Amino acid sequence: MAYETIIVEIEEGIATVTLNRPEVLNALSSQVFNELADAVCEFGGG
Repeated sequence: MAYETIIVEIEEGIATVTLNRPEVLNALSSQVFNELADAVCEFGGG
């Protein structure tokens, strides 16, 4: 899945999620939280 505010990389069974909003110093927003929740569900964690 493509995300606008996070970068997801999976390597050897380990997922790394990087916040990607440098223009606002990676401030959290509802969009970031929603994308994080979607990514966790995609990994099978929810």
